[in-house]
Amino acid sequence: MIRAVARVMWLGLLRDRGALMLAFVLPPLLFFVFAEVFSAAADEDLALRVALEDRVDTALSRDILGHLEALEGLIAQRADGNAADRVRSGEFDAAIVIRDQPSAEFDRPPLLVIGDASRSLAAAVVAGRVQRLLQTEFPALEAGRSIALVEALAGPYTAAQSAALNAALAAMRESAAAEEAQVDGNQGFIEQQLLAPAAGVDAGVSYYAGAVAILFLLFSAFQGAISLIDERNSGILDRLVAGPGRTHPLVLGKGLFLTFQGLAQASLIFLLAWWIYGLDWTSRFGPWLLTTLLAASVAAWLGLLLASLCSTRQQAQTASAFVVLILSAVGGSMMPRFLMPGWLREAGWLTPNAWAIESWQDIFWRQAGVADLAAGWLVLAGIALVAMLASLALTARMTLEK
Repeated sequence: MIRAVARVMWLGLLRDRGALMLAFVLPPLLFFVFAEVFSAAADEDLALRVALEDRVDTALSRDILGHLEALEGLIAQRADGNAADRVRSGEFDAAIVIRDQPSAEFDRPPLLVIGDASRSLAAAVVAGRVQRLLQTEFPALEAGRSIALVEALAGPYTAAQSAALNAALAAMRESAAAEEAQVDGNQGFIEQQLLAPAAGVDAGVSYYAGAVAILFLLFSAFQGAISLIDERNSGILDRLVAGPGRTHPLVLGKGLFLTFQGLAQASLIFLLAWWIYGLDWTSRFGPWLLTTLLAASVAAWLGLLLASLCSTRQQAQTASAFVVLILSAVGGSMMPRFLMPGWLREAGWLTPNAWAIESWQDIFWRQAGVADLAAGWLVLAGIALVAMLASLALTARMTLEK
């Protein structure tokens, strides 16, 4: 009897191709996505986009920029005097500015690493990599600084001492690598500067309010859309086919309800962010409302699209969990996308999560205008429209074929 029950269940799984795929294909896929996301979070694995700006334009500064452009782990690009603005806009994760000639004596650190407070980890990682570069490729900088400090404290060197020191510095400049003992030597050459938000907003709150909002919009919409399968299996859709609007009124009504349900859910999240953390979303209420409506609409119609593709409730429930988790992991709801490997970061633009999160970040963190927000709005609207049309067509076809 036990063997017969097990055999029946196995045969049922084999006949259900959707359940078979969900059981044996999607789990390894989900593992792969999460492994790529979290394994790339280590310092040495991050590929960060960095703007380079040279304000002194000397042979040494050009040499340093050349080494930075070739440095593994940095996707570096020259910037013409607007590095900070390009970091604030999100185009780059950080910027490296050579603002003074690196030399033995300086009043302020000659190298400035600029980061956004919402991505402060990126600035810290870039500063660490620049520090290691100076230690390995330009050890004479720190040696010259130490020599000048000793001279200031103990008096000038003799001619013989100066000649010996100059010879030693020349040998260091020609050396291909620095001594491993120089651990923190060039830290004084680098200063970090984090760009404050355009308004008084906490970086983590503004980011994760949007990240959590789109995550739960997808979860709730996908679960709510499963009722479409129940109505198809119960025969309600069959009776609607005889009506003038066929199945469209039911599907459109569900999409409308799920959209406004998502709007209410997101409003509660942002209301809590305002009440406890001071996220003033009411001052940008118009852009916030449009972005949230579009995000809720995308979640609603993607949920209905998935429901129209599944034949059973169990299949839809399993598929929705996997789809939401993958979209959220790749799109930045679980971890900021700048911590992901380059190919996965670009793949994030294929998810609605990335567009919704970046739109909310543009509204609250960067105080972007309508022109800057238009691209994200158009993408979200396009996804919602395509998913809506596909849901209507698939639901009508499956009902007629039943």
